[in-house]
Formats: sequence, structure tokens, C-alpha cells
Amino acid sequence: MRPRSVLWLVPLLLAVHNAEEALFFPRYLPFVLYRLPAAWQAVIAPLTTGQVGGALAIVTAVAFIVAWWAYQRPQSGLALWLVLLIQATVLLNVVWHAAAAVVLFGGYAPGVVSALVLNLPFSIYLLRRAARERWLDPRALWAVAPAAIVLHGPLLAALLVLTERWPR
Repeated sequence: MRPRSVLWLVPLLLAVHNAEEALFFPRYLPFVLYRLPAAWQAVIAPLTTGQVGGALAIVTAVAFIVAWWAYQRPQSGLALWLVLLIQATVLLNVVWHAAAAVVLFGGYAPGVVSALVLNLPFSIYLLRRAARERWLDPRALWAVAPAAIVLHGPLLAALLVLTERWPR
């Protein structure tokens, strides 16, 4: 597969993952709240399944838009970097899901199946291929790691807070 074609797997696999989360999260939310430390419960308790669904839809739509941009403009290093950033963030999310499954749930956590079966191997494949074929300058490629931490942490939290303010 050429890089332009393989990039479409980023939003497609993310959509599968987000669908799994959206489907199973409502059933697990009360259990999550019960298992979290009191300080975290205060932060998470106002979160509704509608907010989570809205955030998942936005994240998925943004991934498709960025992949389309990278496909339409293959010479755009920024578009390619953003697609790889999304995949690096998905890889970080795999770690989060695996930890949540073990620590919080003692088994299944919403999204863990698609994270481990689809997103983990694809993330490794895509990021290794990007490095091996030098799709980007090595420094730019390494920069996706800290950017993924910011995207998966503070920016995702901000998106969830913003969904709280949307009209219902």
C-alpha cells in the first residue's frame, strides 16, 4: 500500500474503536465512578454518556478530515504529521485501555478489544513504516510522542469539558 492509501486506515480503525467505546461505555460508567479515587470522582461524575458520545464523534470526524487532507495534499508534511500524531495518540490510548482493563475492571474495559486487536498492531506498523521510509524528518516524527501526550491528556479533557457546555 502506498502511504496515501494506508493513511485511510487511521480514521477507519479509530472509528471502529470509538464505536466499541460508545457502545459499551454507558454500562461501565457507574462502575468507573465507583472504582475511582474520590478526587477523580468529582471530576468525572458530571460526565454523561452523551458527552462521551459527542467527543468520540468529534474525534472520529477530525481524523477523517485530517486523513482526507493528507490524501488530497500528499506533499503536505503538516497533514501527514497530523495523521501520524493521531495514530501515536491512538497508541497511547491502547496503553490507557490495557491499564484500565487490568487496574479498574479486572478484565474488559470499553474499547480494549479493538485497542489491542486492531490499534496496537496497526500503530506499530504505521509508525515503524513512517520511520523506515522516512516519511518525515526524524525529529518531526519523534515530536509526535510528546504531542500525543498533550492530545490524549489536556486536549481530550478540554473537549469533554466543552461538550458539557453544549446545548442539549
